[in-house]
Amino acid sequence: MKNYLELAPKYLSAHKRKTRLTITSVAMAVALVVGIFSMVDALVKFEKAQVLKDQGNYHILIRNPSPREIQAIGSRIDVQNAGTWKDLGEGTINGENCALTSLDENFAKNINFNLNKGRYPTSKNEIMLEKWFMEKSKPAHKIGDTMTITLPGKIIKKFTISGIYNNWGATKAAAIPAVFVSTKMSEQLKPKSSQYFVLFKDGVNIIKVEGEIKKTLNIVDARIGHNEGLLALMMQTKNNNVLKMYAVGGVLFFLVLITGVVMIYNTFNISVMERVRQFGILRCIGASEIQIKRLVKREGLSISWRAIPIGVFAGILITFICTAILKFYNTKLYGGIPLINFSVFGIGAGIVIGFLTVFIASLLPAKKAAKVSPVSALSGSMDSKISRKTKQGLLMKIFHAEIVIGISNSVYKKKTLFLISSSIALSIIMFMCFSVFVNPTFLGIKAPEVYTPDVSITSSQGIGENIYKKLSTLGNVKRVYGRMSNYVDATFDVTRLTGTYKKEMGPIKTESNGLMVAKEKSWIVSYDSMQMQWAKKSLMAGGMDENELNTQNGIVAVVKNYRKGELAADASMKVGDAVYIKTATWTKEYKVMGILSSVPYESEKQTLTTFITTQKQFAKITGDITSNYKTIDIQLNKKNQEQTINEIKALAKNSVTLHDSRQLNAEASSSFMTIAVFIYGFVGIITFISILNIINTMNTNITSKTKYLGIMRAIGMSDRQLTRMALAEAVVYTASGCVFGCAIGVLLQKNLTSFLISNWHFPVLQVVLIFIISILTAAFSIISPLRRIKARGISEVIGSL
Repeated sequence: MKNYLELAPKYLSAHKRKTRLTITSVAMAVALVVGIFSMVDALVKFEKAQVLKDQGNYHILIRNPSPREIQAIGSRIDVQNAGTWKDLGEGTINGENCALTSLDENFAKNINFNLNKGRYPTSKNEIMLEKWFMEKSKPAHKIGDTMTITLPGKIIKKFTISGIYNNWGATKAAAIPAVFVSTKMSEQLKPKSSQYFVLFKDGVNIIKVEGEIKKTLNIVDARIGHNEGLLALMMQTKNNNVLKMYAVGGVLFFLVLITGVVMIYNTFNISVMERVRQFGILRCIGASEIQIKRLVKREGLSISWRAIPIGVFAGILITFICTAILKFYNTKLYGGIPLINFSVFGIGAGIVIGFLTVFIASLLPAKKAAKVSPVSALSGSMDSKISRKTKQGLLMKIFHAEIVIGISNSVYKKKTLFLISSSIALSIIMFMCFSVFVNPTFLGIKAPEVYTPDVSITSSQGIGENIYKKLSTLGNVKRVYGRMSNYVDATFDVTRLTGTYKKEMGPIKTESNGLMVAKEKSWIVSYDSMQMQWAKKSLMAGGMDENELNTQNGIVAVVKNYRKGELAADASMKVGDAVYIKTATWTKEYKVMGILSSVPYESEKQTLTTFITTQKQFAKITGDITSNYKTIDIQLNKKNQEQTINEIKALAKNSVTLHDSRQLNAEASSSFMTIAVFIYGFVGIITFISILNIINTMNTNITSKTKYLGIMRAIGMSDRQLTRMALAEAVVYTASGCVFGCAIGVLLQKNLTSFLISNWHFPVLQVVLIFIISILTAAFSIISPLRRIKARGISEVIGSL
């Protein structure tokens, strides 16, 4: 019957609800692909803006370059801009410590030294200062003022302020201003170190050009530095950690594509395979096998045309929400970035995935539908049956008959069980793998912690308890906490020293009892009760109970110290180790009761290791009975901060140094937000679509069994029993998906974390929540379709197509 396709609109209309469910599934899969890829594209744009602000706009740097190297590199045709930054050592300005430096004016903006007022210093007697330092004195310094500077070598000169540059968070927090002298003046001083920054033109193969420069000028690798953040975003890096992240990202996004494919195939296959009776009727009225195949494929095409635009729009909308959060959170940094961000590749991938998967998903059902015998289709022999073996088995002794039938229905159709379970399992696997990145610190991103101060005051002479108490009473001070610190002679078993430390320090002498003769002092720091609680986040072994430390002569060892500006492990202590601390009059034994991975503070001197103790123990260990604080950290309320800081200055007077970390904290928060919004966005999308996938799959499964459920009602099954049967079937599908998903997800999660060199713990909470949320979602998702079926007459349901 050549004109049988005229029946297609009525056919589709009769299955409007099933078609709508299939459209929803396809749209969700497309939204998943488009959303993830578009968010990655937007993340790259936001992250590039953040990297340019944090690290500067350059590609490589040459350490301590010679004039010949500067001339050769700067004259290359592929170099867009280059400039030299010199560290000229420490000095004093009007009696205060400062860092002397110089920078080529043409490259100042590239590393975020932006002029606020005036001009860049050009003559030998001109300098440029930071805004915060200019405003520090009363009255504030201004352009044209004369400042006395003590240069290295105790050379005293007078300089005129030619310009002011915007604050740098790091120098403001350190309370040490960076003083920029002119390049002419820098040529008369011997630099401690210098760096030649190079920015290449667009389209340059940086890895290749770097190799040419090293070979031509005979520059060793140790003298080359890289702007790793920018090079990573440009996909021009050889950094192993970055390449590992690329590899992990590739696996995750391949997983996204596979999940999208399975979601579409699963729903479409269920929708088609449960309608063999309709195909049998079409065969009865003259449709050929080829025509049945075409009908199924055209149905798939019709679904694709309607579902894909919805999915693309949803994916872009998700990206829009994340972009809007960042854009309005930090208008200064991201204000110029457009709200609508989308990935052309992501949209293309979503469209291709949608069309291609529906086409592939329609092939097998179309082939099977075409081979349906009209007689068997009309007799309903393809419908679900109850296995007699199951019915008479052990399950009947445990559960009611309707529950056994539900379990039997799910197990009987192995292909449907595999497809539904796979769809749920893949969603779970994807969630567990992406959740590895939920903690941005895992990616090397530092955000302000609960213990991060807004301002700190320090003094080498110590700060008395009376000032501490007065600070605590100030109106807009949120929290005050202090630390005492000192340097002590500590010794312990020489075997606890790491190989790296022994190699650096050379032969270590030992005493007859196996204790080492320490070449360096150790740093000991006191924590109060609140700081002890905060530090437990970094606790690797043992404990940090304040009372136990006091009563048992306990101390806490720190694995990693800041050594030459970088964290390094000098000693590998164990809980229970003995540490002997010497004073002028005695040597006392202390027991290591806890191990911390690191502390967020850096000693002024290079030390062997760091120990944490209580404030009570500190006086006994060091013999410092004054109990003066070396550092007091202060967290402020949001209101009237400038007024509060002025009160702190007045209270502390000139005996202390005030460190204002607010700008540095804001910069860290901005960097954290950039990546956190998208990481949480990824996990949020996956969680939301996974839940929708379960709902849609269960809806499709119940709706496709309309006739079967009508028959069960006709033979005497009550509505309550019908619900139990459907619920048992849904639980089997969901539980099997959860079991396989969690098993594979845990395995992949473990491998991902070990591949990226991070500690892994079995995600007990994740697994429990996955099972609870998945099964509850499946249970609630069958309520609506069952209600619709129960509301219809039995004869109407059985007689429906």
